[in-house]
Amino acid sequence: MSTDPPLKELELRNISVRFGGLTALDDVSLRVAPGRIVGIIGPNGAGKTTLFNVICGFVPPTSGSLTLDGQAWRPRPHQLNRLGIARTLQGVGQFGGMTVLENVLVGTRGRRPEQEAMAALARCGVDRYAAAPPGSLPYAIRKRVELARALVAKPQILMLDEPAGGLDSDEIDWLAGLIREAGTTVLLVEHHMDLVMSVCDEILVLDFGKPIALGTPEEISNNSKVTDAYLGAPA
Repeated sequence: MSTDPPLKELELRNISVRFGGLTALDDVSLRVAPGRIVGIIGPNGAGKTTLFNVICGFVPPTSGSLTLDGQAWRPRPHQLNRLGIARTLQGVGQFGGMTVLENVLVGTRGRRPEQEAMAALARCGVDRYAAAPPGSLPYAIRKRVELARALVAKPQILMLDEPAGGLDSDEIDWLAGLIREAGTTVLLVEHHMDLVMSVCDEILVLDFGKPIALGTPEEISNNSKVTDAYLGAPA
């Protein structure tokens, strides 16, 4: 019998964020059920990363509320790891003065941190780089290290911010498998639409901070508002 804690349910209710006269998010609501993979897509500047920053406590909402497992919640960045929430960044936020292994150890929460860190690196196919400084490695390898650092915490909610950036097609196929097999709730911000459509159970579409669609990949693909705002835009 698994001893892992039950997955968490996250809900955002009517979230708005304003920076002076700029509205970054406008009345966004989203329920993320335990174990689901939910994508958040939209053009550049749509508010996707701002939404992640609200969930992580880096940006307080101007209005609206969040709940975690049905309880009102005011996120604090230093509490995320303890609450079982892990996030990757758009780029690679690794510490240059530390080895790959030491970077991943930052995310550990268990009783055997080095063993767990090495297992996470192996899961991401980069354990042979454990002793290397991250800055010496190719960008795609560093992205895998970032994933390992998030996974080593055994998160109940895994937040991935453009994890496919800089990866080739084979690496994206590998990433899709990792996301499907993560065994946790996943929030995915991503521009690579083949990845989003292949792994997500539900997709929220933002445009200028406002939600314009929420549905299954098939429903989103067939939504004319989404096509006009994003999917049908010139490359």
